[in-house]
Amino acid sequence: MKYTDDVVEKIVARLESGQVGRCELARVVGIPRKTVSRWLNRKMAGKPARFKRKAKNVWNKTVQPVLDRLHALLKKGRSSMLTWLDVGKTCLRTVQRYKKRWFPPQPKKREKSKRYERRHALSLLHTDWGVKRILNGVRCCFSFYVDDASRKLYALKAYTKADLFNTLDNQQLAKKKIGGFRAVLTDNAKVFRSVHYDDGLGGIQHIKTRPYNPKCNGKAEAVVKKIKRYLNRFKVRDLEHANQLLVQFQREYNNTPHSSLKYRTPNQVFKEKRKNGAISAVT
Repeated sequence: MKYTDDVVEKIVARLESGQVGRCELARVVGIPRKTVSRWLNRKMAGKPARFKRKAKNVWNKTVQPVLDRLHALLKKGRSSMLTWLDVGKTCLRTVQRYKKRWFPPQPKKREKSKRYERRHALSLLHTDWGVKRILNGVRCCFSFYVDDASRKLYALKAYTKADLFNTLDNQQLAKKKIGGFRAVLTDNAKVFRSVHYDDGLGGIQHIKTRPYNPKCNGKAEAVVKKIKRYLNRFKVRDLEHANQLLVQFQREYNNTPHSSLKYRTPNQVFKEKRKNGAISAVT
């Protein structure tokens, strides 16, 4: 509770006159007895009855030569830790604070995500791995290939793990089902960075997205979400059951209208492009 100087002076004057006691005055006014006694004791000692609270001025005790050496080392590109260990006459927090003041960090420039759009069918396919926990916590890894122009889904199959052997198996399955395509877009996963994956493509162009940027492969990421949402509707018993459900999902996906295709199905778009000759594939 805050009290004005006039209130404090009046209370102290009544106490000094002896007209009323401390306990009675504290009860009537509603002020703690300790506070009233503190005001009276200060007045009797010749001090102000009430001290005004004021923010303390905290001054930096680091001498100028130390600051100059800190500035010189930080300007050369030394880290805060190495600078602190080298100088040794101040705390690490002081070094970090002065580094932030002298050399404020520059905001990082966000690079625009590159989007891949193709008009010809089979000119670019997206592929990715997805993981889904099935019954008893068993990992169900699935891989697929989706056409960029028609959004048609190929070679959707479940495996026990997403290793190089299963990646190459799904790659050969896609080439057998499709018959040939121009390029494939993958992320920077270890299985896709392998030399064996490029050898298995057999001349097909391999495009890799920028690391830690799933937006570049957004079409494949969207398919992974749809597959997981579909599998959540069932109690998947084992890998065989998962493959049966994925075959059904691929059939429904290719015959479902997509808003990005102006509410046409991927099969319809693919047939139209094949009829118009808008197909570029390696046969």
